[in-house]
Amino acid sequence: MMSHTYLDHNATSPIRADVIEACTQAMAVAGNPSAQHAAGRAANNVINDAREAVSLAMGLCAQDLIFNSGATEGDNTVIQSVIKAGCKHLLISSMDHPATIISAQSYGGVTTELIPVNAHGQTDMVWLKDKLETWDAVNGRPFVSLVAANSETGVVQDCETATDMVRDAGGLILIDAVQALGKLPMLYQADYITAAAHKIGGPQGVGVLYVAPDAPYTSLLQGGGQERRRRAGTLNVAGIAGFGAAVKAMGNLNHMREIRDYIETQLKVMEPNVTIFGEAAERLPNTSFFALPDVNSMTTMMALDLEGVSVSTGTACSSGKVGESRAVRAMGLIDKAPKGAIRLSLGYTSTMEDAERFLSAWAKIRKIKANNERAA
Repeated sequence: MMSHTYLDHNATSPIRADVIEACTQAMAVAGNPSAQHAAGRAANNVINDAREAVSLAMGLCAQDLIFNSGATEGDNTVIQSVIKAGCKHLLISSMDHPATIISAQSYGGVTTELIPVNAHGQTDMVWLKDKLETWDAVNGRPFVSLVAANSETGVVQDCETATDMVRDAGGLILIDAVQALGKLPMLYQADYITAAAHKIGGPQGVGVLYVAPDAPYTSLLQGGGQERRRRAGTLNVAGIAGFGAAVKAMGNLNHMREIRDYIETQLKVMEPNVTIFGEAAERLPNTSFFALPDVNSMTTMMALDLEGVSVSTGTACSSGKVGESRAVRAMGLIDKAPKGAIRLSLGYTSTMEDAERFLSAWAKIRKIKANNERAA
């Protein structure tokens, strides 16, 4: 059987063995964590242990964390909260996930403006500063949403500067830290921060939302009084236990940079016309997003899959056109990826052997393409 090379960690990182063990043990705890009897308290202890682990990993106060179904729910909750608090004009980063962009655009009576980025995919801080300094009070309190690192390009955004500017303007800021958790220091003190377990080897369908004590908040779900009456619904004890185990297992992932850089160096030798998006900016150590004028991203992704290599075309499903990247369009470089782009994203399972398997598969696919074109 062909061994499989998994290079799509930015979508989901394979669940860790110790996470599976933690989830399994939590499933043996019979009680509902909201119940007051012994079994309920035992389940609640599992939740509390995980909350402490996640808060430590994020550098935040445990009591300000709300467990939920994932960052999409968290982002949507924040958008609803700030709108109900009177924010009428929302500034959303062009590099944000659709969870914030589409959610913000779905509310009537509210306008949304995308914060521009430069050709490297970095947020235009001069534009943002000017916008906040000339803010029209008719728009209510300023609100800014900024992704800590773009899931396609891996470009890291200057969250600390943005947070300071928004705070000076008396506004509110959401940082989507989904791709940052476990890969970058989380030094910002935003009003809202979202993250998800499945990006770090935890279970899918579990996330966390941080809400600062003085930040406006409206629960997205109505029902019981779980999570200090901030998120109704029975808590996913096993999933949350897995989230806690995943953050405890996070380690130094600097080896990913070496593997990523090796792949890119070899690609440039094989493909002189390759464009690597965000290459000149600070990027996540695990992410490479590249394109070639003659490479169809969807076809190539499927060909690589047949060779036992899992890659991605980024978050093209949200662009409105098959293969088109929202991030690349925001960077003004869509002409560099006329047929889409390929994303490689490494993780804790990645090795240099994975890099060699990818490069070998890539060379094989490109050779077949060249032979077919000559024969045509």
